[in-house]
Amino acid sequence: MIELTGQKLREAKFFFRLLNQTSQEVVLNAPEVFEFYLSAFLSAARSVTFVLQYEEKDKYDDWFPTWFSNRSEDDRQLLNFLKKQRNFVEKRGGAEISLVWELIPVTEVRTDDRGHPAYGIHWFEPPETPPTRVGLPVHSFDLLGDQKKVISAGKRYLDVLDDIVRDFIQAYS
Repeated sequence: MIELTGQKLREAKFFFRLLNQTSQEVVLNAPEVFEFYLSAFLSAARSVTFVLQYEEKDKYDDWFPTWFSNRSEDDRQLLNFLKKQRNFVEKRGGAEISLVWELIPVTEVRTDDRGHPAYGIHWFEPPETPPTRVGLPVHSFDLLGDQKKVISAGKRYLDVLDDIVRDFIQAYS
């Protein structure tokens, strides 16, 4: 029924997974990679409703205003805010995000499979010494005066997009 919409939603989830993985990296080989994945995620996510409207224009145009008005105020604000952030990406070159460094113990650094153990993170300190801390970049949006981590806002955005697609299918199946 709406195969292209499903594909666009999977694309948004793909870029969100990459964005989420990147957000947990202490060492970035390419410092701009978070912003690149955020741009791709916001563009793909925003396109979900565009493609749904393209595939089922008359049905979508009748259905979406009521669906949207029945959502919580938080969901409506989130959808509008992230639509605005996507527009900033496309028209201004980037989303409006802030960056702070959260200090975490080196023992909590995510280490994916790096092949041989010699390429992992190793640290030694005398007993009873607190672990050394390293900075983890935390990106946030200012959502109506409230700082929301990009990752948590993005996850909620995907949940709402899943709701849109599921509810549309239920309405017209």
